[in-house]
Amino acid sequence: MGDNTQAIREAVENYFEKEGFKFSGFDEDNFAKTSFKVKTKFGHAEIIFHAMDDRLLLRSMLPLNADEDSAVTVAEFLLRANYGMKNGGFDFDFRDGEISYRFPLYCGDEMDAPTHEQINFAVDSCLFAVQRYSDGIAKVIYGLETPKEAIENIEG
Repeated sequence: MGDNTQAIREAVENYFEKEGFKFSGFDEDNFAKTSFKVKTKFGHAEIIFHAMDDRLLLRSMLPLNADEDSAVTVAEFLLRANYGMKNGGFDFDFRDGEISYRFPLYCGDEMDAPTHEQINFAVDSCLFAVQRYSDGIAKVIYGLETPKEAIENIEG
């Protein structure tokens, strides 16, 4: 497999330059991040960009964590949310309650670095998922709704 890491980094840097968004720039481990305003109770979402040899992985980090008491119900909510998703999906770390939405763009041997449009679609998908599901996640964490109720209220 070829190493497209530098080309992927450049594609992301060009995306941010063209869009005029601020971002941290890539570090030595090929991670960059930025924050966007979203229409939720939390008001923002951080997106981490990880350039790898065969893909660009975007992770939208939710600004809340599940505690040990709500971990199983949050996991149920996320599995219910993931069930119908065509691209991307939620991840949950049982160790610390971290919740994120992951969206990969594959760039293997016979593929170029992602285009501006592909990166924009991935960013929009991450932000849409956070906007659509984060208030429901909060309701589940605080025991205001069951996972099933929260998903039904979101997805109708």
